[in-house]
Amino acid sequence: MCVSAERDSPSYQEIAGESDYVVIEAPRNLARWLYSQLEQEYDGLRSNEAVDETIMANGYTFTEISRRFG
Repeated sequence: MCVSAERDSPSYQEIAGESDYVVIEAPRNLARWLYSQLEQEYDGLRSNEAVDETIMANGYTFTEISRRFG
């Protein structure tokens, strides 16, 4: 992820202190958190319990060779 910070100033002042670091790290931290949430949701949807629940809720049946039947 590429993030940069620039100051739009008519007097061309530099960004003060570590302000650029704070501005750059905030979206990175948000992206890391969002990715973590998506990863947890994905893992939960692929868990054996979730798959079993979906099969039962939809009344799916399968043949001996694991093909959906009915």
